[in-house]
Amino acid sequence: MQTLGAKDIQHIIDILLLKSENLGKDIFVGQGKDKKVVVKDGLKVRHVPTGLVYTVIEYIDDSSGPSMRCSRPGKEIIIPSNEFNEYVRH
Repeated sequence: MQTLGAKDIQHIIDILLLKSENLGKDIFVGQGKDKKVVVKDGLKVRHVPTGLVYTVIEYIDDSSGPSMRCSRPGKEIIIPSNEFNEYVRH
């Protein structure tokens, strides 16, 4: 299992902030045979400071910028892009 670190998350943020077209539900990095999905519905992410694990429900890109709607039992949160670096792929 591969874990995304702060550098990887920052790269994803850069892609999201610089993108010129709607990427749809899945966020990719790389091209061709090296293309990998890094954010999609169902992805599990862990909040590094607390260790809590959330499931991505939806990627949102609206006027306030990119964010992810996530949930864990009994709780739903919106993670704004400026907090992406606090989460790693679980």
